[in-house]
Order: sequence, then structure tokens, then C-alpha cells
Amino acid sequence: MMPEISQKLKDRYFKLSGIPITALLVTFLYNIADPREKINWQFVDYLYLVLLAASLWFSNVKTHYLFRRNLYQIKSVHTRLITRYCITILLSYIVSLIFLLGWNQFLHAASFSYKTILSLQLITILISMLVASTYEIMYLSNERESDNVKIERTEKSKIQAELDSLRYQIDPHFIFNSLNTLSYLISQGPEGAKLFNDMLAKVYRYILIKKEKDLVLLKEEIEFGTNYFYLLKIRYQHGLNMKIEIKDIESESYLLPPLSIQILIENCIKHNYFTEKLPLNIFICVLKGHVTVSNNRNVKLFEMQSSRIGLKNLSERYKLITGGAIEITDTKEIFEVKLPILKS
Repeated sequence: MMPEISQKLKDRYFKLSGIPITALLVTFLYNIADPREKINWQFVDYLYLVLLAASLWFSNVKTHYLFRRNLYQIKSVHTRLITRYCITILLSYIVSLIFLLGWNQFLHAASFSYKTILSLQLITILISMLVASTYEIMYLSNERESDNVKIERTEKSKIQAELDSLRYQIDPHFIFNSLNTLSYLISQGPEGAKLFNDMLAKVYRYILIKKEKDLVLLKEEIEFGTNYFYLLKIRYQHGLNMKIEIKDIESESYLLPPLSIQILIENCIKHNYFTEKLPLNIFICVLKGHVTVSNNRNVKLFEMQSSRIGLKNLSERYKLITGGAIEITDTKEIFEVKLPILKS
């Protein structure tokens, strides 16, 4: 893919200083290159060389910019650079020849030989190539910076798209499980189903409000997790316990991705069996820097096939939003997930 042409460089001061310096270099280098044929340089000669330098400078820069798109169609870097310098040499030769012939004819009554003109041309061409190289570096640097910005924007867009995709996975996942529960309660009796439906509306309202946010208050998440657990208690009645402990921390001062605690509570239910005699105990501990959700292991012998959206979703969201990772401890006795929380 051919890159876009860079925006014009901010080279005003570079030109203002470079053009008079170029004129000085021409006189200085000529005296070194050919000391035998002296030129009695006058101020008017210097002004003329400034005009020559300005013409070379602007014509080369303009040509460089105009030919840039076509030059990028050449895949070989070496061929592209050779072509670029050939254009510079040809343009500099023509412009300098016209100006130096005029300088010799009108300011010095054609007193200098063509050899002198050629020497001055060679010097101006070398300086033009130096300037062209400088501009090539500046353009490449400018384009690289522009490309880095585009890459960064693309990465951000990609991350946002991935995050949106993960957010929208939550809704069908939550609805599917809730409807299964509601269907079961309807078969058991209308009172339990009504109570579950009212609490479900409250819980789902939270999801609709918070799902578009990257981060929510820890206090809100704990409250939401408590409401969600209440739904589970309506469904299962016995054998399910949850305890929340907050130590030395103000839950209003910390943030975490929405629905984090709910997903972990749901994960506990999904992968364990429990009865009144063999309860499932969920423990949520809030400490400075992280929230830990743990449960005792009563692993189902014949676990139904799972989409594994919940925990994977949470892990991916944490990576995208916070750049951190959740910590999972899985033993025969306990399953624990540690979530980093951010200071608001």
C-alpha cells in the first residue's frame, strides 16, 4: 500500500537560515576548490547567489513534494533514492546554469570561463543534494510520526471495538441464565416467580445503565452483587451463602469494570453443586488494591457444557480497560479470583 503524502513541513526558519548560508558556502567552497582563478566577490554577487540559492531551494522542495507520490510507487528503496537524486541533480544543473550564465554575463561582462561556471555548478549541485537529503530525512521522520499516530488511533479503535464486543456478550449471557431460572420458578409457583421478576428488573436496570461504562464505583458493584445474589437465593433457597467483608477501605473511592463481581458469583454457582447439608460458601473480601471472590470447591461430577464467556470475558475486559490481569487460584479445596481495583 502506498503511503499518504505527508503534510508540508514546518521549515520556515530552516529556509530563512539555510538560503543565506548556502550562498556563503558556494563562495567559500569555490575558493577552496579552485584557488587559482580568483573571483572578486562583491556584495551584489552575494545577493545574486542568495537569489540562486532561494531558487534552487524552493524548486527542489516543490519538486520533492510533487514527485513524492510517484516515487513511492517504486518498491526498491535504492532505485527510489537514485531517482530522487537524479531529479535533484538535473533540476539543480538547469537552474544553476541559467543563473550563473546570467551572473557571468551581466555582473562580470562574461569575464569567467565555462570551467568557472561548471565549478560553481558542481558546488551548488552538491549543496542541493545535501539539502535534498535533509528534506528526505525530515519527510521520513514526519511520516513515521504520522504513521505512529495512525497506528495508535487504529489500536485504540481496535481495543474499543473488542471492548464493545465483550460488553455486548454480557447481555445475552445474563438473560439466558435468568430466563432459565424464571422458567423454573414459574413451574414452582407464581409468588416466587414474581419476586424474582421484580428483583431481575432492578438488576437488569443496573446493567443497562452501567454496561457502556469502562469503570464503575466499587460501592455500586458490591450493591449490585448483593442484589444479584438475592436472585440466586430466591432460586436455590438453601445451600447457598455469601459474606462480604470490607477492610480498611472506602468503597466509594475505588473503581473496577462493571459486572465484575456478578460474573464471579455466577461462576461459583455454575461450576459447583450444593445442598443444605453441603453448602456453597461465597466470600467477597475487599482490601486496598484488590477484591477477592472465593468459594469452597464442590465440583460437579457431570458438569454441563459451558460457553465459558463469563470468566474469559472478565479477564479480557480487565486487560483492555486497566492493562492489568486478574489472578486465579484453583485448588481442590478453594477457587479464588483476585480483581485489581483502581483508585478513583
